[in-house]
Order: sequence, then structure tokens, then C-alpha cells
Amino acid sequence: MAISSPGLGSGLDVTGIVSQLMAIEQQPLTRLNQKEAQAQAQISAYGTLKGGLSSLQSAMTKLMDADTFQATKASSSDSDVITVSSDTDAVTSSYNVTVNRLAQQHKLGSSEFASSTTFGGMAGDELTLTVGSDSFTLDLSTAMTLGEIQSAINVETNGTGVTAGLITGDSGNQTLVLTSGSTGYDNRVQLSFGGSLDANTFNFSMLNRDASDQLLAGENELDASLTVDGVSVTRASNSVTDVIEGLTLNLQAAGQSNISINQDSSVAKSAVSGFVKAYNSLNDQLSTLQSSGASGSVLRNIENQLRGMLNNNLTGLGSYSYISQLGVTTNSDTGKLEFDSEIFVSALEDSPQSVTSFFSDEDGGFATRFDGLLEGFVKSGGTIDSIIDGSNSRIEGIERSRESLERRLEGIEARYLRQFGALDGLIANMTTTSDYLTSQLDMLSNLASGNKK
Repeated sequence: MAISSPGLGSGLDVTGIVSQLMAIEQQPLTRLNQKEAQAQAQISAYGTLKGGLSSLQSAMTKLMDADTFQATKASSSDSDVITVSSDTDAVTSSYNVTVNRLAQQHKLGSSEFASSTTFGGMAGDELTLTVGSDSFTLDLSTAMTLGEIQSAINVETNGTGVTAGLITGDSGNQTLVLTSGSTGYDNRVQLSFGGSLDANTFNFSMLNRDASDQLLAGENELDASLTVDGVSVTRASNSVTDVIEGLTLNLQAAGQSNISINQDSSVAKSAVSGFVKAYNSLNDQLSTLQSSGASGSVLRNIENQLRGMLNNNLTGLGSYSYISQLGVTTNSDTGKLEFDSEIFVSALEDSPQSVTSFFSDEDGGFATRFDGLLEGFVKSGGTIDSIIDGSNSRIEGIERSRESLERRLEGIEARYLRQFGALDGLIANMTTTSDYLTSQLDMLSNLASGNKK
């Protein structure tokens, strides 16, 4: 293949000329790139906007939940005796609670035996552990030591929850200790024997003691005992959830404590504050996005709808119709929300049901309506997604146009190179002819001058 060097023969800058012509031809391509950059910026802008709207919707979730405004806080005058927690079913009140004894896990201990002593060894010998409706039978037809019995009980297939421990005393003898997995009388360990074994084989006895280090009088004392405002209560667990509605009593030790349940406005106050913060953050985003490729009309429409929702007159929900009555107002200069928590807390304490209904009524509450508005913007296929999809479609069209234009530009550049290459050759030939003629004329001139001499 011949080596080509455009312009070498004629001195014409073919490459430079073609490059300048192509720069003009590529202007439509530059405009396509600019349009694509604008579409990409719009996608990014609306993605950011959707994130802000979603954050505001997340803040609305707590305001839609009536439990947010019905939260209570329980306290104990002596946390060494009782710790306490409450839920939304609890009502403001107080109780005097005396813990008489704590619930215990049933513990049985055998007599002391030498570590080499074996048990069983006869056909039918067995030990059965029963807790509630669950049983586990240990086959002792092959004799076992206490250590081997301990290992045989502490297996995954033992579904009773009973665990076995082994205590070695100063004498070197061992005691097998069986412990229930749960507290209370109903979870006591019951033993039965088979074959040549009976209750005297191991001589198990209860090891549980009270706060005074005295052996319990009977298995029924495995239950917790307490007195609530003079009413006697026994429960299998030290976590008592069914004595006072909405209240969990966690028993720690024998003693007396006063329990108080009060309204906890901090939960609702935090939820409203979170909404205000999310709204103001979105307001800043809307201002920033005005100059980032997002449609000004779309942004103004969203902004106007949000502000309209803040000014809605909600009727039939109680004592309050406007969110401004609950301490949330709009700063006329900045457009941002301001929250007076004292006004809100006062309203919540004076009329908790009205505040709850204003925000969380399922049909017409403030949070419910606001969430519906936001859902229309951020849901799959909603307003924002439609705008983003439109931008993606424009980018796809731009990519197709670019590919077509690039192919056409390749053809134009090749044509320019051919045309100017031909011109280059023509000028080179003409220059050669001119040089030849000049040389011949010079020779004729010299010959003429010689004849005159």
C-alpha cells in the first residue's frame, strides 16, 4: 500500500483544512452532547428531589401512627426492686407494688456419690425428665456414672430445657444438679424411673432457697409473688405483663416500689420535629434544584401543593383545624417551617385525642393526606418517575441521532480528504509543469543570448 502524505507535493495544508471544515460539520454533534448533558442533569436533579420527598414521607410515617401521640412513660421509685416499661395501652396512674419473692428455676440435687459409682445396667432401667408437656427419657440399661449421665442429659435432642451440672465437693464425691430452663411452678422438673431404678436411687431433693437463704417450703414457691395495691398476684415469670394493662413489671428483688405511669409527649414532639426538619430540607432542595436542570414549573407545582397542604382546614377531627394551632408555622421570609414545641406539648396534654385525630385520622388526618400527596410524587410510575423516564427517552433518542451523525461525519471527512487529496495532486502536477516550462524558457533565453555574441 502506497504511503500518503497530503500536502507534501503541493505545500497545501490538507490535514489542517479538513480539520477546520470538520469542526464546522461537528457543530450539530456538539449541540447533541449539550442536550444529553442537560437531560442527565435533569435526571440527577429529579433523583435528588425524589430522595427528599421520600425522606419527608418517611417522617410522615410516625405522624400517621396514633401510638405516637399516646405514648406513656413508666417509672419505679426503686429500680433495685422493680424496673418498669409501658406501651400505648397504659393509662396515666400509679400503683403500690410489693415483691414478696422472685420466681425461680427449679433445681434438684442428688445425694453425693463417688465419681466411679454407676447407675442402672439392667434391662428397662431409665430416667425420665418431664417439664410441662415435654419429656426426655435417658436409657440406663447400660450403667453410667454421674458424669456420663450429665453428658447424656445435655444433648440437643433433650427438648425439656433441663440442663445437668456436676458439683464436686471437698470429699471428692459428686452431686448431679438438674436445673429447669424456665422459672415457675409449671416449669418444675418432674422425675420418673423405670426398671430397677426409683426415687431412692439418686435421692434428688429441691435446692431452691429464698432471699433469707432458707430452703423453699414447697415447689409452689417457685412462682413469683407480689402484691399490687393490696391484690395478691403469683406469676411463673419475673417479667410480669398481664397484671396492669400496658405495663411490664420486671421484678429484681424482694421489696416495695411505687410505680407511676405518665403521658410521654417526647415521642410525639420528636415526630413533629422530624417532619419539620425533613420539610425544611426539602425546601432547600427545591431552591437549589431551580438552577440544576429541573423544570421550574414542575418544582413550583410541587412546592405549591406542599404549602397548600400546610394551610388546609381540616374539619371534624377535634379541637384543631390547622397545623399552625399545634405550633408548626411557616416563616414568611424563608418559606421554612418553625416549631414551637411548648404550644404542641400544651395542646397534647390538654386534648390528646384531638391532636391524635388531627394527625393520624385514617380518612382525613393531616399526616394521612400529606402522605397521599407525597405518594403521588414518589411512587413507582408517579410524577417524578414519569419525568425521569421522559429524560431517559430523550437520551436514547440523542444516542441514536449521535450514532447516525457520527457515521455521516465519517463519510464527509473521507470525502474532504479525497477532494483535497486530488487538489493536492493537481497542484503538484501543475507545479512540476510550471517548473519544466520555466526551465525550458531559461534555456531558450540562454541560447538566444549566445547567438548574438
